[in-house]
Amino acid sequence: MNAENGKVVKELPIGDGCDGVAFDPSLKYVFSSNGEGTLTVIHEKSASDFEVLENAVTKKSARTLAVDERTHKVYLPAADLGPADPAKPKARPAMIPGTFQVLVMGK
Repeated sequence: MNAENGKVVKELPIGDGCDGVAFDPSLKYVFSSNGEGTLTVIHEKSASDFEVLENAVTKKSARTLAVDERTHKVYLPAADLGPADPAKPKARPAMIPGTFQVLVMGK
């Protein structure tokens, strides 16, 4: 989306359940962390041209992210998930205590 006029520049497919998006300006990569357990990597070829490079597998609970612009690594907090509650089919499963981890993704 163009930040100045609000016009949609390009629509690209990403994974389901996106909770986080970050940009690495020197690589011109956009990252989308998706609740389904993927990290979508998009390359900005120009201000109006983008392409999906990869949908890397992460972990189902890795929904948010941070990018280190110096090392170009992406950090995704995650945890193991318990069983789904059949009484609440659309609810997220609870995270299992003591299973917190940080996934580190790089080139």
